[in-house]
Amino acid sequence: MDAPATDVITLSELATMIFRYGVVTVLSIALIIVVHEFGHYLAARAVGVKVRKFSLGFGKELFGCTDRWGTRWCVSRLPIGGYVEIFGDVDRDNPIVWDKENNCERRLSEEELKFAYCTKKVWQRMIIVAAGPAINIFMALSLMASIYMIRGVAIIPPVVNSLAIGTASYDAGFQLGDRILEFDGKKISNFMQIQEVTSRDWENPHTYKIERNGKILTIQMTAREINFTDKKGRKRENRGRIGIMNSNASFFEHIVAVEGIETKDKPDKAREVLLKNMDKVVTVEISFREEQNDKFLVSFPTALNEHLKNPKSDYYDRIFSSDINNIEYERYNIFRAYHRAAGQIGNGLLEAYKLLQVIHKGKTEERAIGGVAVVAKYAGNSVKEGWANVVRFLAILSIGIAFINILPIPLLDGGFLIFLIYEGITGRSVSPRVQNLSFAIALVFLGGIMILANLIDLIDFINP
Repeated sequence: MDAPATDVITLSELATMIFRYGVVTVLSIALIIVVHEFGHYLAARAVGVKVRKFSLGFGKELFGCTDRWGTRWCVSRLPIGGYVEIFGDVDRDNPIVWDKENNCERRLSEEELKFAYCTKKVWQRMIIVAAGPAINIFMALSLMASIYMIRGVAIIPPVVNSLAIGTASYDAGFQLGDRILEFDGKKISNFMQIQEVTSRDWENPHTYKIERNGKILTIQMTAREINFTDKKGRKRENRGRIGIMNSNASFFEHIVAVEGIETKDKPDKAREVLLKNMDKVVTVEISFREEQNDKFLVSFPTALNEHLKNPKSDYYDRIFSSDINNIEYERYNIFRAYHRAAGQIGNGLLEAYKLLQVIHKGKTEERAIGGVAVVAKYAGNSVKEGWANVVRFLAILSIGIAFINILPIPLLDGGFLIFLIYEGITGRSVSPRVQNLSFAIALVFLGGIMILANLIDLIDFINP
């Protein structure tokens, strides 16, 4: 009687995995691409260019309709993204198009040229090309802002549960369990209130009023600046580091040592050692930078980690130092939400640029590219973490699509912008021969990267 139940559970788990890592990935990529193409559509209409078709998906059309402006809206067989077909994207000096109805080539009429892409001014065509990445950035901005308005931003209690060894707070005498009551004479309820000040005023001493074992103490401390290179080879400046925090969870794969026992690339070993030291103050080493590992004093309560007894738990890959079920959130108004989202997206684009630099210089040993499997991994994990993480994943994916598309590579929007900039400066367009040659080279280059990325995914799957 037990065997059928086991089969049912297995099938249920398989269905869940297919949805998390397959369906969600396909739908996410499709949504981001459709939004991208819709940006091109809106811009084309705005500058007076006719749009022949807007398709959800690729391949043979399943069904659709034509609006009063002559745009065919349809759903196609392969629902992976979509595309927009701009009218008159041909050589301006020789506006020849293929007539599907008569199965022959013909020249655009004077009336058709009024609504053709090729006859529009350079700046108008640049708007059409740039609109795709622009709307992806706006989408990411709105998605992030929606999280801050609907769920809010987590309030991090000013209670120390993680203390970095060798930092200003460690040397000043902070201990695990200290609750910060006041900072520079002002009552606080969120660790972020401290970080916002020390990040900009890190060179001056600040006063902390704390509660420790029922006693009130005062500690004066000056934050420090550290310059380092992270694991991906990017230069970092951390101004205002104090070394105390209220951390949430630690992933076993990030822990390189526990109590001096090496656990690098051994998540099961890290789990084993920590399970033997629950409710104790332990020294955990995590590798954030190339120069050295960071050591932290931390304690992991048994009551918060019962999930480690179940290998099938969604949280089996991490250990908690605080209760994630009792997190409070502060909702932001629309202006504050968009301001915070803009700052995060700006930082995200800057980090992507820095990563591109170190990849170009060959200064990183960390994995720099990933294929569909990597996207699926993040998509599936976001579903496990709740709706806010799904929305955040979509925002990150949207930013990624925007960043890739603005790269100055032919076939991408950035490449077309380079052609238009050349035309704007010289007064003549790039010849079709040069364009076709650059497209062929770019196709080989981008295709090679895609094959390499997915091949690496396959190797990682075979040899985890």
